[in-house]
Amino acid sequence: MTKVLKGEKRNGKTYYRLYDQKRVNGKVRSKYIGYIGKDPKAKSEVTYSVVIKYVDRLMSAEIPDSEVHEMLKEIGIDAHITPITKIVLENYRNRQKIFLRVA
Repeated sequence: MTKVLKGEKRNGKTYYRLYDQKRVNGKVRSKYIGYIGKDPKAKSEVTYSVVIKYVDRLMSAEIPDSEVHEMLKEIGIDAHITPITKIVLENYRNRQKIFLRVA
């Protein structure tokens, strides 16, 4: 399967969604994975072993945005969002995938 990012313009802003695409009987089939937001770098698939060591620190409201950006870079997310108002850890159990999204 191939991951594809699709953007949709509404009211002058672009909103992104992530899809898995594969060929079935010669035709491309898309499967919706999730909403990304306005910044395509704001949501990334992560592994449990990588993100678990940062969860306590990321959930703390007292740390500055600069420290959050540093931790996200260590995880592999290069999102340029300021101020960071949300950090969401999504576990898609039926797909066996974990995503970290910032907004």
